[in-house]
Amino acid sequence: MYEHSLTNSLKNVVLSLCNKTGWRKVNRVVAKVGGLRSVNPELMSFIFAGLTKDTPAEGAILSVIMLPITLRCNSCGRIGIREEKIFTCPTCGSDDIKILSGLELGIEAIEVDNNFYNYE
Repeated sequence: MYEHSLTNSLKNVVLSLCNKTGWRKVNRVVAKVGGLRSVNPELMSFIFAGLTKDTPAEGAILSVIMLPITLRCNSCGRIGIREEKIFTCPTCGSDDIKILSGLELGIEAIEVDNNFYNYE
């Protein structure tokens, strides 16, 4: 299960931060995931709940922000955004493109005791 592996990576980062900072209770984690990863955000939230049992993040909500796929067309030079895995230029339709983003996986923010910590 692909979502399990990615969610476990996020959990490990959160728990590492808890160990380093002394945070005792994480309330919410906001993660960014690129559209090429083809994940189910609801499934990741469900998995996160199970993986964080008996940790400082137990009961924390995992919110997943899905990022679009960004590509540059080598034919017309335009940069385009795709919500789905369509590998053609949204402007001219060429398939001579370079993918610029879509594989991101990271934490944007963590809420600890009603304080948000941003990680951008």
